Amino acid sequence: MRARDGDDSVSVSGSALGYALLSLLTRGPATGYQLTQRMKSPIGHFWTAQHSQIYPELARLAAAGWVEAAEGDGPGPRQKKTYTLTPDGLAALREWLPRPPVVAPRSETVLKAYAANSADPAAMADLYGGIAARQRSLLDEWTREAAMLRDAGHDDPAHPGFGNYAVLLMGIESARSTAAWADWLVTCLRTGRAVGFGDPIPSGA
Repeated sequence: MRARDGDDSVSVSGSALGYALLSLLTRGPATGYQLTQRMKSPIGHFWTAQHSQIYPELARLAAAGWVEAAEGDGPGPRQKKTYTLTPDGLAALREWLPRPPVVAPRSETVLKAYAANSADPAAMADLYGGIAARQRSLLDEWTREAAMLRDAGHDDPAHPGFGNYAVLLMGIESARSTAAWADWLVTCLRTGRAVGFGDPIPSGA
């Protein structure tokens, strides 16, 4: 993250959270609370941050000249700040977006599968059965939402909401594959034998 023009004292490294906030601000100015809400869906299926992390990052972005903050009356006695993406911030985002992503996945669901045979098989089968059911529920919900977005033209790359549609499709595919994987784990754990992924579930499993 470069400093403001003419200010060599500010030098902040770009962070993934900072770029995420810049991405959210491409949808328009927002307060810190509104940015937290924007992060919930659809991008929240893949990228999350704590509310307490957002404000310090916004301060760093403002110090670097990538966002501007305007104060106004809030619902209480305190002033609220509304943040706007600056031309420098948009330029930085455009430079960052084509870079290959740094993939550092952390999934507790997958981590537990790594040691699944160290616990009670029935309990682990119940765990992954619940995960499969949750993913199928999300799959149904997101499939309906994607259909509405398509009807509204969001599948057109020129549409301002195209990114929302793209993220939602990734969520759909992730939910579908996770549900199938969890179902396979349940079958293996309940039968106690090797089962081919995608094979029909044995009777009584």
